[in-house]
Amino acid sequence: MADERETIVIIGAGIIGVSTAYFTAKKLAEKYPVDQRPRLILLEQCEPGCSASGKSGGFLARHWSDGTDTEQLAQFSYDLHAKLAAELGGADKWGYRAVDTFCAEIDRIPIMPAKQHKSSHFRTEAESVVTSIEVIAPRSRRSSPVATTVEYSLPTTPSEDNMHPNSTHASIAVPEIESVKVVEPGTVPWLRTNVLTKLRQVGDTANTAQVDPLKLTRALLAEAKARGLEIVKAKVIDVAETGYRPPLIEFPVDNCARGKATIDEEFKVVGPSSAPASTSLASDSPVGMQDSWGKPMTNKPYILQLDQGSDIPADKIVVACGAWVTSCLRWEAFRDVSASQIPIQGLRVHYLLAKPKYDLPAQAVFAEINGTVYSGEDAIEIYPRPDGSVFVCGEALDDPEMPPHNPFEPIYSKRATSRLKQIVNDVSPALSFDIIQYGLACHLPVHAKGIPVISKVPNTRGLYVAAGHGCWGILNGPATGLAVSELLVDDQPTSLDLSNFRLDRWY
Repeated sequence: MADERETIVIIGAGIIGVSTAYFTAKKLAEKYPVDQRPRLILLEQCEPGCSASGKSGGFLARHWSDGTDTEQLAQFSYDLHAKLAAELGGADKWGYRAVDTFCAEIDRIPIMPAKQHKSSHFRTEAESVVTSIEVIAPRSRRSSPVATTVEYSLPTTPSEDNMHPNSTHASIAVPEIESVKVVEPGTVPWLRTNVLTKLRQVGDTANTAQVDPLKLTRALLAEAKARGLEIVKAKVIDVAETGYRPPLIEFPVDNCARGKATIDEEFKVVGPSSAPASTSLASDSPVGMQDSWGKPMTNKPYILQLDQGSDIPADKIVVACGAWVTSCLRWEAFRDVSASQIPIQGLRVHYLLAKPKYDLPAQAVFAEINGTVYSGEDAIEIYPRPDGSVFVCGEALDDPEMPPHNPFEPIYSKRATSRLKQIVNDVSPALSFDIIQYGLACHLPVHAKGIPVISKVPNTRGLYVAAGHGCWGILNGPATGLAVSELLVDDQPTSLDLSNFRLDRWY
């Protein structure tokens, strides 16, 4: 007998998918008795947090999105992070803590030579894996009426007319806000004062914080599992709509010998209403049987076809697979969604994790190196963590790309990660460190318009998309998950206004 309970499936176990699973499981547990509770399934083809959600800095800022379309989302989610940490022991479980944040302007320092020009199109095997920032020189800025990173900077309130199509192709940019102040070099004692030209405090413990993203993702996953979440390790091959019958075109066998004929005479379109009676779905048909169209017979509107294990009939499906979200464009049920509605790709960013000579205070630093590309939105980000490690990231590619099918495929550049190590060694005596993890990279899911998609797919019975959060995915993940859980359980969001993030906003 088929399971008659409602089935909700979330695709992707990054911070967005896991947050959605956590809040949905929590709401279902509060609303339904155990025997009537809908099934909640999380699908992941690799491991939880295997890409950006487990390989990012985990920096949180309450006001760095003020004046943009994500202002409400960022502020609400920042407060939600604090609430989750208080309720679930986040300080111990995922290193949640408030931090002081600084922007350090550094004199130009000798940087390991990079290729100054591409005199040859041939690369060694190691170089051919990826490309990185090839020229250590100031980058020309695109002409735009607003800052390059529309979502993260604070010029004027953006409108749909002044959004730049490439506005998110960068990492976190330090905003120009009134609270920024110049402080003494000794305020951050672990930076070299002889190369430091200016030190500005751009955040304090009241409005900036940090987490360990991988630990956060896995802690929320454990909480969701304790509330009934089922986890399935598999890759989605297709999502079929059980009530959908693609139209057939009948070709007359003797059309070449018939002489002149109209198009209507030559081709006959047989739509769903003309389909054989045997293809109608039986609500009590056992799962696993197929109709004459080759589709499983089930009373659920959708069926997820997996690369391993049994297919999963579902009532509602959330696609939250980050930089891989455009995979849904190949699925039958998403046939009316266009690529222009989810222009999301992966921005490759390099990072390393290290152990400093001594414990560092709760300070986050954005290092801008004068006369190089390492400035503005390309600053090197340095995050000491409560566990004694230091997370360093930077070296983002100029343009997004489609990530590899396998998130575990090596995508880093040895040259890029070596430059990261050299830079942090040169700006801090404490960071002449032993490497814990070296030569690492991930893809941040960036949307061409600078804001994420958090939306139900129009004119569908239960399809949703939540992706494209860029470098603010960890910050905005919990609020996104809460809002999507409200869509799934209550049919409408009550905590946030999602109109800015609807799928059909731009196209």
